[in-house]
Amino acid sequence: MLGVGRSAASSGENDRMRNLALLAYVIFGVLVASQHDYYNHLATVSQVISAVVATALWPLIVLGANLHLSLGRL
Repeated sequence: MLGVGRSAASSGENDRMRNLALLAYVIFGVLVASQHDYYNHLATVSQVISAVVATALWPLIVLGANLHLSLGRL
């Protein structure tokens, strides 16, 4: 029975750590995208999509990728 209790506590800790890691990933994404001017002008759908993609794929920005999307008149 002790193994089952430990498993449940361990599962809760794993969920908490996963949520904390996801939160940290999103915060770093916002910071990196912000420093690379993805949030400056969010007047069009294209610019908003660029900001969302940049936030999600921030490691690519750190490596030098340009994720500013040009989707015509969206």
